[in-house]
Amino acid sequence: MRKTITVILLIISVLVPFMAFDVLPVIGDPQSAPNTHVSDYYIENAIEECNSPNMVTAVIVDYRAFDTMFETTVMFLAGLSVVIILANKPKRRIPAHSSLRRMKDAGGRPIYKTVNKDVMISVIEPVILIYAIYVLFHGEVSLGGGFQAGALIGMTYLLDIMVVKRDRPIFDIPKARAAAIAGFGPLIYALTGIVTILGGGLYLEYNKIPLPIHHAELHSIGITAVEIGVTIGVAGTIITILNALMERISFDDDND
Repeated sequence: MRKTITVILLIISVLVPFMAFDVLPVIGDPQSAPNTHVSDYYIENAIEECNSPNMVTAVIVDYRAFDTMFETTVMFLAGLSVVIILANKPKRRIPAHSSLRRMKDAGGRPIYKTVNKDVMISVIEPVILIYAIYVLFHGEVSLGGGFQAGALIGMTYLLDIMVVKRDRPIFDIPKARAAAIAGFGPLIYALTGIVTILGGGLYLEYNKIPLPIHHAELHSIGITAVEIGVTIGVAGTIITILNALMERISFDDDND
């Protein structure tokens, strides 16, 4: 009964603000602010003001950089919440769900045991990491950015501990250290904003970074700095969640 009441209260607390405050524009309304002048301003000025040919990146980490900082913080808090919820490690690891175990190759072996580990270590994992770095530093001018780069790094860690299953993973990041790294990402993002204030500007006003270069290049430096923070935050959060889950779940069929 207590859990039921808690769930009902949570649903009410979420629905009431949406029903009581009608502050968001109707989706597709041609007279809404985004469709009348905001989007047009971004399209016409993003390249010149943000020095970023990728207008998506310009909007996310420049025009609305403050919002994106809190999105990164929310990801960190999500990983921290998982660690807190799964803090009590069980006495024995729980077998993976049967649907994962039914994934077999033609010879009847589990899919994750058919991969050549040498190829995984020497080719696949380094290529993914190199691509993650490429996506990070080219997100300003092309597709990609911090969220994608962080996810790629997290996927590399996942492959390393689930498929290769070495005693020492490629990163060798314990749960507590991964959580600290996840928090360091939003910290880099926040400190970038503090630097712009020290330069005499507003928070995350990149052209006020105290460096003796053109303001357009300052935007590039600011965008890159916060993207690095996002990458570290996302990768650290994913690794934190994976570490917490892998302590409780066994994917090894031999240990049934």
